[in-house]
Amino acid sequence: MYKSRTVIKTAPEFGALDIETRSTPEVGPKDALLKIHRAAICGTDLHIYKWNDWAARNYKPPLVLGHEFCGEVLQVGRDVSTLTVGQRVAGETHLYCDACEQCRMNRRHTCLNLRLFSKSGFGCFSDYTVVPVQALRVVAPELPLEKAVVMEPLGVGVRAAMEADVSGKAIFVMGCGPIGLYTISAARALGASRVIASDVSSYRMALSQKVGADHALDASQDTIFADIRSLTNGLGVDVVIDATGSEAAIQGALDVVKPGGRLILAGLPNKKLEIDAAKYLINREITLKGIYGRLIDETWVATENLLMTNRIHIEDISTHEFSLDNFTDAFETSASGKAGKVQFNMDL
Repeated sequence: MYKSRTVIKTAPEFGALDIETRSTPEVGPKDALLKIHRAAICGTDLHIYKWNDWAARNYKPPLVLGHEFCGEVLQVGRDVSTLTVGQRVAGETHLYCDACEQCRMNRRHTCLNLRLFSKSGFGCFSDYTVVPVQALRVVAPELPLEKAVVMEPLGVGVRAAMEADVSGKAIFVMGCGPIGLYTISAARALGASRVIASDVSSYRMALSQKVGADHALDASQDTIFADIRSLTNGLGVDVVIDATGSEAAIQGALDVVKPGGRLILAGLPNKKLEIDAAKYLINREITLKGIYGRLIDETWVATENLLMTNRIHIEDISTHEFSLDNFTDAFETSASGKAGKVQFNMDL
């Protein structure tokens, strides 16, 4: 048992974060005790920090925060044969039953009995944590910690680009938060011919070009979709990948997708979508597809291969690093729109 600093959401209101020292729980037969080296702030953590309507519907304080992490195995449960002490691991946040129809059809990410790491009481904004072994993936020793910690969100961008079949195509990524930036990097690695990005933050627009976007457009301007047509000689793009969840952005994007093209939703829409199915899905044969996390484990393998062969470049996306004691500054920075991925370095 270890004493561990742990960041807690204490009350159902904006902010309301605190840090407590807690004892780690006992290691169960199928669990592992980890020393966390790095953890990263996710969009889900920001929803909980801001305590918006979505967070209020899905979470109940007090709760521990954090689900993007990498660490070292210190102890394993008696039934664990897949991990050994000393290995480095990262976290897959979808916990599946491996018995339902979806799991049997190799769709474990949509398991009918799916549990989410963020709702399971584990948390990783801590020095130490105990987690189910099923949630852990071994990380190659030569992969830097600052890359290993973001394999989960990076996997969402990799999957979005793979689902879009981006090779040789013009794509438009809406939203240059971390998921959008990872999608841009993945699209470039996988051979997209042109990448257009948009955001309301000039900081993130500039960051998108550092990681592979050919053009960065201001999403607050009414001319954005006309600009895309101009950039593509009036043809539009083959694929739009949305990482904003903005209903207005998604509606507008449909008009710049070529007939036969694709619109992929990688962000959570902020309201119900109303789409003219006859105009877009039938007459223009646009494919509308949502993605939910990563394919387990195909996306992990693809992501690891891209990282280990230096085909994907994500160094510039992790823009800020904080000690765990500076959790307030870390969350404020992440929510400011003037940051990419914000990481905690537990070794500081």
